[in-house]
Amino acid sequence: MTRERHQLSEREETVLELVCEGKTNRLIALELGMSESTVRRHLETIYRKLDVANRAEAVAVYMRRKLSG
Repeated sequence: MTRERHQLSEREETVLELVCEGKTNRLIALELGMSESTVRRHLETIYRKLDVANRAEAVAVYMRRKLSG
């Protein structure tokens, strides 16, 4: 996979950080001032970019990246 495929936008990173904190789509939407459907679309894009199938896998990939620097 190319590096670009893994590049998350600033907003996608923010959404994923909130997912890592255990927040629901609804809470993320409220915190960021967007609709839940927008949060879901961001998550779909994140999953595609990280080549994962769900929230748990996205969190695992994100945390591994943060730990490895």
